[in-house]
Amino acid sequence: MVYARWLLQLGIHMLLVMRRIQCLLVTDINVPQIVDFRDNVTLSCSYDISGHTLNSVKWYKNDSEFFRYAPLMQTVFRKFPVQGVQLIDDSYECNESSCRVELNLLGVKSSGVYRCEVSGDAPHFKLTARSANMSVEALPQNNPLISSFHSMYRFDDFVQVNCSTDFSSLLTKITWYINGVKASLVDLQPMVETTIAAHDYNLRRIISQLNFYANDPRFHQQRLEQQRLNNPMRLGLDLRCVAEIESYPQLARETSLQAILFRDDIDLKNQKLLKSAAPGVALIEAHLLLLAAATAAIVSSAISTHFILLPLTFEHGGRKLTRYKMATAAGTATRH
Repeated sequence: MVYARWLLQLGIHMLLVMRRIQCLLVTDINVPQIVDFRDNVTLSCSYDISGHTLNSVKWYKNDSEFFRYAPLMQTVFRKFPVQGVQLIDDSYECNESSCRVELNLLGVKSSGVYRCEVSGDAPHFKLTARSANMSVEALPQNNPLISSFHSMYRFDDFVQVNCSTDFSSLLTKITWYINGVKASLVDLQPMVETTIAAHDYNLRRIISQLNFYANDPRFHQQRLEQQRLNNPMRLGLDLRCVAEIESYPQLARETSLQAILFRDDIDLKNQKLLKSAAPGVALIEAHLLLLAAATAAIVSSAISTHFILLPLTFEHGGRKLTRYKMATAAGTATRH
């Protein structure tokens, strides 16, 4: 009975020891999936060394070691030359639970698989690692540019606009939206691509042309339905150009522009009036402005009539009589 109890305690102890030995692992690695070659990059990993003495933490790019943290050695930090990897001096920070390094001067050769490897010391010399891929590209720095788009259009105008992306080493796709409706292929001209070589990359810019009639019902159906349900509202054009890079939705960029539609010059003036007012009081302010204009016209007419019918006072009559006498005297002098 005593022997069986001893065996049970020994077994539990061995399980605990094995569990502590197996606990050495890299719990997290932070390597960005894609970065711009002009940026600095921080690589980090976290690890659990419970039951172990930390021997070293090593960073690799494509199986080539470029950094080592060895707290038991005389030289705690060591750097190794690897093509495409440039460590920022004194930017690394490592301890018993994590290790962080920072890179700069990135380029085409900086892309690759980055691995964080953690090893324990004697007696177990346990080894664990995690890796992640990083791509270094020339990413667009600006939103797409919409050109040839005006702020006002007549209902029957034919609209032609262009959207151009910023230069990028990755292929960019342009998508147009008109009043929230995606433009179809029949509305688009073939895309034009411009390529230049720079910074060891082939940089490409895409230009897309969109053609449509301003009064095309496809792009106004939703607003027409809103008119039936709510108070009437003016139709317009809300144009949006979205530039996307395949497989990297977080890099999408977009630009939006708006325009008003009008039927004739009178409608255009009314729209400008409504647009300048706040949405909730636009109609009231328009009526007030019209009322003010009419009142001003009536007042102006009344003032003019008042002066026409005004009795001849001494002041007014005196001035007129003086001018008359001066004119008569001048005429008499001329005859003589």
